[in-house]
Amino acid sequence: MLDIKLLRENKEKIIENLKRREGFDTLIVDKVLEIDLKWRHNKKELDKLKSQKNKESEAINKIKKEGGDIKKQIDKVKEISEQIGKKEKEEHDLIKKRDELLFSIPNLLDPEVPSGADEEENVQIRTWGKKPKFSFKVRTHQELCELNDWYDLEKAAKNSGARFYFLKNELLMLEMAVHQYVLNKLRKKSFTVMSTPTMLRAKVAKLAIPLADFEDTVYKIDNEGDELFLIGTSEHALATFHKDEILTQKDLPKYYAGYSPCFRREAGVTKDEKGIFRVHNFNKVEQFVYCSQEDSDKIHKEITENIEEIFQDFELHYRIVDICSGDIGIFATRKYDLEAWLPGQEKYREMGSSSNYRDYGARSLNVRYQGKDGIKFCHTLNNTAVATPRAVIAIIEQHQREDGNVKIPEVLRPYLGGKEFLK
Repeated sequence: MLDIKLLRENKEKIIENLKRREGFDTLIVDKVLEIDLKWRHNKKELDKLKSQKNKESEAINKIKKEGGDIKKQIDKVKEISEQIGKKEKEEHDLIKKRDELLFSIPNLLDPEVPSGADEEENVQIRTWGKKPKFSFKVRTHQELCELNDWYDLEKAAKNSGARFYFLKNELLMLEMAVHQYVLNKLRKKSFTVMSTPTMLRAKVAKLAIPLADFEDTVYKIDNEGDELFLIGTSEHALATFHKDEILTQKDLPKYYAGYSPCFRREAGVTKDEKGIFRVHNFNKVEQFVYCSQEDSDKIHKEITENIEEIFQDFELHYRIVDICSGDIGIFATRKYDLEAWLPGQEKYREMGSSSNYRDYGARSLNVRYQGKDGIKFCHTLNNTAVATPRAVIAIIEQHQREDGNVKIPEVLRPYLGGKEFLK
């Protein structure tokens, strides 16, 4: 979340930021500041009461030493203590209400973020490779999977519902090869690779997950009052890894690559109904970095280059787009998407997002570091390294052959017994 001091001292800057985005009411700034003013007034009164209580307690000690009657002072201390209790409850309620509203105010946009209403106004920055050309009628990933017996959607839908799937045979082996290759690659780049918990306690999840972006997406589990959220990405778990810690600057940056299943309800989504492009449960390797404030722009470039290297290794044509103000989401100050070309759909589709949160995410989770000039909040960044089945779809569609076989990218062949084709 944003620093409350920023709202107090630069209200107009926050309002202008909200105006650049889509669907945000600028009046929320005044609501936050109104509650903050009540909280500050309450805090002053509370501090006075505590000071008064200390004085009365000192007076009791003095009267005791002199052998006097302390009943009057004890009654007064009791009365002040009751007032303190009420004020502390008011303080707790006010700060909770203030911070809940503050958490719904999105991050400040980087000045270079392009203005736009939605994904149609995202800006292409660059492309890599060329669109594959075919001398035959291109098959979609659905057609390739059905032809080669690589998945079963009907049985999954019968037993689990729509958007679930059984992945089979060579396609499963390809997915496992993709993840193994990516984890090895990131480990060589000094990332700590790990699997993550698939659930978070609700009170923690609400600090780590931008629920305004994910409220129609995340699954909730209520087990006898123990409310949990299934993670939508390992980023959600990795963001909590150093919760309430103070790191040292010499230990930064900390690079993590989290492998996990991911769960998304995809409520209200109507497109991509067929196949396995948009599903409720998938596997992903996520890059997540904690760093100093000075390094975040440089690291944003690094993690974007990492996913580009991976898709270049897979010999896939893609483009990088700069996400506009209306499509960027709550947490990010700057965001790039890698979109691979899918010949079966004849369009670019998102494969991963590279986001810089600056100190927005770490502030709510209280992740700090000791810098040269004091304690500061860390900057956090994340980017998909690879998400399947989307990356697998790009591979089989771009590398398909007329007979329905798929040429395996060279870097993946050692993980698949040296085979050149999926058949």
